[in-house]
Amino acid sequence: MFDVLKCEAEASKHGFTSFYFYNSIKITRAKDLKEAAKHRNNKTLILLDDYLFDEGAVKLIAEKKKACFLIDLGKVINSRGISRAILMSKLRTFLRLCVKHGAFYTFATFAESENKIRSSEELMNIIQLFGLNKGQAKFALKMLQHYI
Repeated sequence: MFDVLKCEAEASKHGFTSFYFYNSIKITRAKDLKEAAKHRNNKTLILLDDYLFDEGAVKLIAEKKKACFLIDLGKVINSRGISRAILMSKLRTFLRLCVKHGAFYTFATFAESENKIRSSEELMNIIQLFGLNKGQAKFALKMLQHYI
């Protein structure tokens, strides 16, 4: 299992195979799914700013089987209250669309210090809150290596 960090750390200490560092990987940022659809022909990680419902764009990206959505778990972990509930609801709906259409997705925490790094088991449990099962969560954490 893999994670993307903004700090240096030893992966095996936290139950991961390897850590990738934010500054050393290429991530395509997109405002929304319509903008993300422009990158459907590239083998890239797409980090969305907003997970608004757009089934057509998810289906279009899923058909090409090249791009992979990178979901920032750090936003969920570091938010509180209503903003966290809204984000989790959007992610749950978004991931349901990804599973339905076969779109690739993976997760990263972007932890900024070693004491903010979550274990791989904890991340799988957080991912299951979005409606995925343990197998899907484990698979998603392993997908990252194919896009780095």
